[in-house]
Amino acid sequence: MSLRIRYLLVLLAVCPVVSGCDALAELFGSDTVTVQLVNDGDLDVEVEIYISDQQEIPELLLTELGTRLEYTVEPGETVTFSRSCDDLQAIIVSSADLQVIGDIGPETSSDVLRDGDDFSCGETIVFTFDHSIVLIDFDVTVTVE
Repeated sequence: MSLRIRYLLVLLAVCPVVSGCDALAELFGSDTVTVQLVNDGDLDVEVEIYISDQQEIPELLLTELGTRLEYTVEPGETVTFSRSCDDLQAIIVSSADLQVIGDIGPETSSDVLRDGDDFSCGETIVFTFDHSIVLIDFDVTVTVE
């Protein structure tokens, strides 16, 4: 048995115990993009996201023809999902509503993020929603890790 195969077998045996398999992801690379929706505020946030497998899709077509995803993110919570790199070439938070009183509250959105320009395969896109004491001051910030 070659040294490379032995190393791989040892890594496979030790991986779940030591690192939660992050070492394998780094070794082989990831073929997914992970998205996190983080609510740093005190109220629920209703989030509407569109994704597309077309990197250069115009924003108008993305929100008309893209795959629509909806999530409710509770205060202090994080919602995480992943898609294959082929399926997530463009993404936008088209609407994020701060639920102040029922369905009444301020809204925010993000710009379109595109694979190759704003993020790459294997990375994590983090949308963080927050508001100030003045509840109408509500926005989303985007980071890529």
